[in-house]
Amino acid sequence: MRVGIAVVVVALAAASGLASEPTLEISAPSTAVTVGDRVQLRIQARGGEQWLWGELTVAVTTDGPWAVVDGPHEVAGADPPAWQLTLAPMKTGTLPLPELRASVRPPDGAPRAVTAGEKVSIEVASVLPAEGEAEPAPLRDPVGVHGLPWEWLVPILIVLIPALALQHWWLRRRRRAAVAEDGADLPPLRQLEELARSLEADLAGGPAELVCDRLAAGVRRYLERRTGEPAQEMTSFELRSLARRLAWPEAVQRGLNRVMQLVDSVRFGRRTASEGELRQAIGAAVETARGLEAHLAPAEEPMEAVS
Repeated sequence: MRVGIAVVVVALAAASGLASEPTLEISAPSTAVTVGDRVQLRIQARGGEQWLWGELTVAVTTDGPWAVVDGPHEVAGADPPAWQLTLAPMKTGTLPLPELRASVRPPDGAPRAVTAGEKVSIEVASVLPAEGEAEPAPLRDPVGVHGLPWEWLVPILIVLIPALALQHWWLRRRRRAAVAEDGADLPPLRQLEELARSLEADLAGGPAELVCDRLAAGVRRYLERRTGEPAQEMTSFELRSLARRLAWPEAVQRGLNRVMQLVDSVRFGRRTASEGELRQAIGAAVETARGLEAHLAPAEEPMEAVS
């Protein structure tokens, strides 16, 4: 009797071991597939209860019939584990799925690799017509398949034409201003005074930004011609540092600082300036230059006498 019971126990254990053998089960779509379509797969682990499952790997090559689009991703909460995988067929015909392999380790044993119990193949059709040669679709108009967005043409022209006209006017004005200010044959102070008279004449109708641009350029050009320093390449801070380094009178330094602070604030949009403020800045620039002339003239007179 005891021998019979032992035989039954061994048989049940063997049957249990056979039933829990781990494997992979693949669920593939049954609908028609063409080249390049996305094929969603679900891989379900079967058997191996209480075993430790590892990651799922897909054996694909760069020139093979399948490409991995996404995954594999483990499905959250699945027990036994499951994975989602997206493939894309690159060839036509009956294509077997690439080899799927997962590692699994029993509680008291060495890890081993598990593959799908059954091979799964998918029929992949071509995207081209079954009979005859495919021809490109004819163009609907000379521009292209999608055509020209005529509904946007009129609004674009309404904005573009005035913008081009304004740009042309602005460039012509800047060129005329550059020609008028190019009096290199005049002494530096005389050139700055001529610029000041031109700016004061344009204050009524000209934009403040343009007046400040021309005034800042004129002051820098005067300082460069008068001192030999590269003032046209200097910032306003560097001009103030130059004035301190050369020990210019305090009145000259304050006037230069006041003029450059106003024109920079207007040019860079930090504030606006009225016509009276611009007129004062123009006058201050000329007075500052005259003060610098008076400071530099005594130092130049002995050199002229020696020459």
